[in-house]
Amino acid sequence: MEQSKASDSAAYLTAHLLPLLRQPLSAIDSAYSQSHQNIQTILRRQIVPNSRPGCRIQGEEALVESLRDASLTEILFTLARVYDAGHVAICKNYASAKRGKPYNVGLLKDPCVDVSRLTEGIREDQQKRHEDIKLISSHAQPNVLQATWMPLPSMSFDHLPVLKSLSELLPGEVSPGKEYAGIGGGGGSDIISASLLGHLLRQIDKEMNLLVSTRTWRTGSQGKEGTSLGIKREVHRHGGAAVLNNKPVGGTYRIKPETWTEGRDLETVPVGSHQDIFLVLDQGEETQGIAENEKADLSDQFRAVLSQCAELDTVIVVDTGGDVFGSDFAGFTTPDQDVRVQRAMATLQDSYTNLVTAVLAPGVDAPADAPEKAKQAGGKVYKLRPEERTLVLDLLGPKYHMDGSDPDRYGKTNLCLQAALRGRRGWTCLDLPTNVVDTWENPWGCFAYVRECMSDIILMPLLDLLPLID
Repeated sequence: MEQSKASDSAAYLTAHLLPLLRQPLSAIDSAYSQSHQNIQTILRRQIVPNSRPGCRIQGEEALVESLRDASLTEILFTLARVYDAGHVAICKNYASAKRGKPYNVGLLKDPCVDVSRLTEGIREDQQKRHEDIKLISSHAQPNVLQATWMPLPSMSFDHLPVLKSLSELLPGEVSPGKEYAGIGGGGGSDIISASLLGHLLRQIDKEMNLLVSTRTWRTGSQGKEGTSLGIKREVHRHGGAAVLNNKPVGGTYRIKPETWTEGRDLETVPVGSHQDIFLVLDQGEETQGIAENEKADLSDQFRAVLSQCAELDTVIVVDTGGDVFGSDFAGFTTPDQDVRVQRAMATLQDSYTNLVTAVLAPGVDAPADAPEKAKQAGGKVYKLRPEERTLVLDLLGPKYHMDGSDPDRYGKTNLCLQAALRGRRGWTCLDLPTNVVDTWENPWGCFAYVRECMSDIILMPLLDLLPLID
């Protein structure tokens, strides 16, 4: 049966791509086989008939014709970017309709992406295909999304003062630190980044024995295959709640090797590398459905888990990608959870005077004004030395398996960090698991633009950053 399906898929792909690309079948087959697995998945999803057809592409032949100077592999890459942009758009629209939020009726019935503007742009300048693709709704044709090229803003943090060594006083520290806690500021990947920072600190005889992962009360993104979105994030086989004033604090869980949760659970990945790891479920977005004995304020949750480390000098709240930097003129906003974490830690400054915000892989999802905000906050940039780059890659690869080798362990920002450290630049297709790419429920975009600055670490005083993003 599987062999028959594969044969049918190949026939449909050939029937569509052969007249479209107007190249020998052997050349098309070679380009397809050389393409990333996720690109192949996107091409099949778009071209091979299935129970839920995707967006029609209006003007596809002219677009391909305009790309004649590119290689077949590059053409397939660009087509996959267009197809995936359309798929993500109609999935978001469908999700809005399902939740009773405003949605586009036309996109539910006959979704279409018009690529004529992309074609015009490439005819004027072949380099346009390296820009971002933005889909714009059309009032005249509600079911049609106009695809257009969007220049990518330049981003660099090289204007910041350089932190020459992590042994120095970090931005936000008023006294030298020896014992550190790392708090993931909002999402699964952040605890991985906190662990990476802890390993880097150990190289200069500083210690990060306590890690805290902050997650939403309900699952908000794809997890392991078969898991659901929007459900309470149950925590199984944990080691109990953190205790404050002789009382267990709701929504806090000690992580053990056998712990598992709903959604994308990455909290056990660094177990064995740190003495204490806690999961905190942020209840900030919830208004109902939480039992009285489980309700807790985020500040109290942090105070409880941080109190597990008797000797604690510095708390570092870690973000991956840079969305913690907040809003800019384009309407980019700091995720609510990131802001709540920064606010909650600011309320604990009476107990913890050394408060630092660190950003790894800055530029993955940072707003255009992130470098300016980092400067205003008194931030510094740390450049990894060659041996530190090797350490980070070894941790994310052979040790943590966050390199695409384990379908249950993944993160877009962590993959971008690895790509940057390996010297990749420009658009790349990430090694995300197929089940989060090829889905109709909150699909992950697998394309990312890798910048030089994504190999940097930005460190800032938390109390000086907060007013700029709140």
